[in-house]
Amino acid sequence: MSESVTVTASGHKTWRMPQARVLVNGAERPETGLEQFNLTRTRYSRADTLDLSFALDRSKIPTSGLWFDAKVEDGATALPDIDVQLQMRDAAVSGAQWTTMFQGVVDHVDFSPAETSVTIQCRDYLAKLLDLRVLDGWLNMTGPGVVAAMIRAAGLTPQVSMSDGMTGQFWQIEHKRKSASSHSRFQTAFDLASYLANMTGCDLYAEGKTIVCAPYPSAKTGVVHTLNYQDLGPTVPLVMGASGLRFSRDYQIAKGIVVHVTSWDSRQRNRVEYYWSADGGSTKKALANGNLHSFTLPGARLEQVQSYAKSKYDQIVAHERTITGTIPGRFTLEPRHFMSISGTGTTWDGTHDVDAVTSSFSWAGSFTQNITLRTRDATKGETYDA
Repeated sequence: MSESVTVTASGHKTWRMPQARVLVNGAERPETGLEQFNLTRTRYSRADTLDLSFALDRSKIPTSGLWFDAKVEDGATALPDIDVQLQMRDAAVSGAQWTTMFQGVVDHVDFSPAETSVTIQCRDYLAKLLDLRVLDGWLNMTGPGVVAAMIRAAGLTPQVSMSDGMTGQFWQIEHKRKSASSHSRFQTAFDLASYLANMTGCDLYAEGKTIVCAPYPSAKTGVVHTLNYQDLGPTVPLVMGASGLRFSRDYQIAKGIVVHVTSWDSRQRNRVEYYWSADGGSTKKALANGNLHSFTLPGARLEQVQSYAKSKYDQIVAHERTITGTIPGRFTLEPRHFMSISGTGTTWDGTHDVDAVTSSFSWAGSFTQNITLRTRDATKGETYDA
């Protein structure tokens, strides 16, 4: 007895072929082949970091020496920066172009000649502000002017669009802003710049050699990604675009919070205080049942106290809801983007802010990303639209 079987294959999209390359001072280096990397990008007060692992091909080492073994140039007093760019593309897409995911400088090198291996640790160009000790004071300058001046002092390009407001000495000596290495709460240029950014509800981050200080975008004007999720019933497996997907909620924040900011003007002997809650701002305490968070802002005027109170409130309530998971890597995903999720049947459905992205790539483990999503729009309630 014979039997014939006909097999019909349906159309299937081509599998992705993620490729990565590293440019050193703008050029590829064939002597160090990339084995794996781990890239951490967040919208927190820190520089983005990149850890790289290379296999060293000794037959391709140029006569000029190893690129990661920098030498002091003639007439220079310090080592030159080693610029590193990480780029990726999908080779399965015809004509795919390289996308730059990171640009920064080398911080640390670990070289094993016997194992012909090299590991490199890098920070993005925000590190220039973190490492810059500023001893100047600024008189009668706006906040954007001070931030731009420090960015230029670090040898970088400023892109500052924060709101105006006198930051230097203005009317009173208490309003002088100074960064000093020994006697100030602003120990570095980054400390002062991030403080001024937080005062006006702005983010401070690097895009290559440009330092951006700008208000946080909204989902209407920003880049929105979609996280696939389908629940067709208890008898059908869940369909999710992420593994290890977790939804968390802090009910202490959900019950309501009140931010209280105070300031003392020693010259005028005047005390300024302000409250911010879900009801908005007020000089009197609102939401008496909410958790109280108190902050001090020495020498600040009322408009500065109001802006700072709202900024702190937005930062705290963003931690009420958190979504985490691991997704197949997306070259274009980065902090300050947005991601929508629907179909969970819970109050986590909606559009959330991408707070952090950790990208991992290796020949053994392919390309994946761990994501952290939060909602930083404090105006959204329990039933906001996705």
